[in-house]
Amino acid sequence: MEFKKAYGSYEAMMLGEQLENAARDFYNRVANSCADYKVRGVFKELAEAAVEQQRVIMDEIEPLYTPEWYNEDDQRMMAEYLQTVEHQTIFPDPGDAPACDMVAADPVQALEVGIKAQKQAVDYYAFLRDATRDEKGQDVFDRLRKEAGKQLDKLEEMKEKL
Repeated sequence: MEFKKAYGSYEAMMLGEQLENAARDFYNRVANSCADYKVRGVFKELAEAAVEQQRVIMDEIEPLYTPEWYNEDDQRMMAEYLQTVEHQTIFPDPGDAPACDMVAADPVQALEVGIKAQKQAVDYYAFLRDATRDEKGQDVFDRLRKEAGKQLDKLEEMKEKL
């Protein structure tokens, strides 16, 4: 997956938040549909990790990059704009119930989709880190990239056990 480097720090932060929202929704959807209880447990953990990573973005990155004059309408408008120009497609759409249910029906396939998504998430966080000029922001995005790598390892280990 190739990413364009045309974002400022605020846009990078919002894209990271969108990534974690998509991850949480996808992992919850698969966890709620998956027949294998071990795989279901891994996906529930990943959904919880996405919530935590979104908290990191909101608590540590957002205060660095959100202009004081931005209000909720400005943030909503920016989020809508970013979705039209760079809608991230790393995680499958959890609103596509038949596709998610089909993936969840086969634990190996569910893990493969999760592995592919986490690999892309690692790359995406590296992109966001590189698109950010602030050193603290780079450090936080790098931490998120490493956390995504740990989640990737967890999925790969689970797949090996099946």
